[in-house]
Amino acid sequence: MLGLTVTGLLFLMHPKTEIDSFNKSSIIISEDGFTYCDSEHYPFTTFETITLTEGKSFEEWVLKNKIRNNIQLVIANNAGLFVPSKLFNQKIVNDYYDKFDKRKNSDILKTDITSNHIKSITYKVSSSIISIKENYFKNSNLVHYQTIIYDYLIAKNINEKKLYVNIQTKSIDIFLFFNEQLQLVNRYPNNGVDSFLYFLFFIIEKHELNKNEFFICFLGNYLIFKEYYEGAKLYHNNIKFILAKSQNDINNTPTPFLIDLHAYYFRNS
Repeated sequence: MLGLTVTGLLFLMHPKTEIDSFNKSSIIISEDGFTYCDSEHYPFTTFETITLTEGKSFEEWVLKNKIRNNIQLVIANNAGLFVPSKLFNQKIVNDYYDKFDKRKNSDILKTDITSNHIKSITYKVSSSIISIKENYFKNSNLVHYQTIIYDYLIAKNINEKKLYVNIQTKSIDIFLFFNEQLQLVNRYPNNGVDSFLYFLFFIIEKHELNKNEFFICFLGNYLIFKEYYEGAKLYHNNIKFILAKSQNDINNTPTPFLIDLHAYYFRNS
């Protein structure tokens, strides 16, 4: 379990990272592959088929899909460390990230600033991703997927206690808001329905959330996760679905809500 909201450390300000809205062509990089998102198509490619390394297979994939070098690279294969921006210090980012998660010596750390400038989100990027960025997508920008989700949620003008759940094939994200204040964001491995319900109700109990006095809001509504929704409904009545009607063929993708969110921004740009 990864606790992602940090308080009690003294940090200074850091340079702002410019984040484009999620309305441009993107590559979402997950644990077992990557999804290319343009205005109409969302094909998923496994790492068993093409790896994120320099070589003929990846270069042919880039040429086949006519991918421009200013594409957005969305890092969705690890958790982000949320820190209040007013307390952030770039000089010691390595120290507090190493207390949060493991990383390889070849990994680099990047930091996003949320659109409301309240949170700084630090995450690791592998050397292979940096290599393809430098060799194929020199004008691309990197952004963490939890930055995109957080920015989307705060734009919804939250005015109640809400627990947002993003289910992916390999992981589950939980964002807890009391009105507009983020109380917690965690990423857990997706080990099935029972494991999900344990984490969900552990958070509910820990934060003393009274039954049916808050909303559980699932991000998206997908048949492959039906058992998760039904399990939550057995214990809680106030359940909502965000962007519930998918218009995309996302049966084979590990990150279905990110694809629907990408399509949503395209439609409204």
